[in-house]
Amino acid sequence: MTAAFQTVRQMGSDGIDLSLYLVINPEQCTNANVVQTATSAAQGGVTAIQLRSKTMDASRLEAMVIDVADALGPWNIPVFVNDCVEVAASAGTGAVHLGQDDMTVGDARAVLGENACIGLTVHSRHEARNAPLQLLDYVSVGGVFPTCSKVNPDPPIGLDGLRGVVNSLRLRDRRIPIIAISGITMHNLESVLRCGVDGVAVVSAICESENPRLAAQTLRNRIDELRIRMETGNEYTNRVDHSRL
Repeated sequence: MTAAFQTVRQMGSDGIDLSLYLVINPEQCTNANVVQTATSAAQGGVTAIQLRSKTMDASRLEAMVIDVADALGPWNIPVFVNDCVEVAASAGTGAVHLGQDDMTVGDARAVLGENACIGLTVHSRHEARNAPLQLLDYVSVGGVFPTCSKVNPDPPIGLDGLRGVVNSLRLRDRRIPIIAISGITMHNLESVLRCGVDGVAVVSAICESENPRLAAQTLRNRIDELRIRMETGNEYTNRVDHSRL
């Protein structure tokens, strides 16, 4: 059992922070060192990390997941595996993120167990209405804006689309944690948070930075600043209930 799996289970009652969720593509890391990028981002304030690779075989991906999870032990940051439920199981992370075309959430829950942390990406109100929220720990909504970090067959949903999907999810479960993904930067961060999400997922904004720690710190500080401002003004009302996680 790795430190990452223990972390997810221990956080089950206290909740995990999804404020700044980093998706790492090894092919996109400026310094080509995933562990170093993850560690630097953790030092800067990233609160969750997902490892995603479409080119690695299962054994290489598993080794990378274990190395990153071990390196992040001191920060108590969960390490999610994108798509590959079997890798999440064998690496012992207890955390996986699924797309609409991946293993079903129910099957993933059966493989990983009730203590696992499972997220799902939805792209539309239709998918939001059909997502098995009772089996999920959080939902990712996107892609919001155009991005070069991933080939998306569907057009970006924009802020109006994001707001509509968030509203559909909140109607079903006001406590389900929601993050937004795709093309999110310092310039559009405030408008994204105002759509009612609990956090943002980024790739390029940190992975392609020459200084991942500074990039993460800048984003995290801005998120915290905006959250305080919107909460104080009663503008940010859809806060995550960490007791669900």
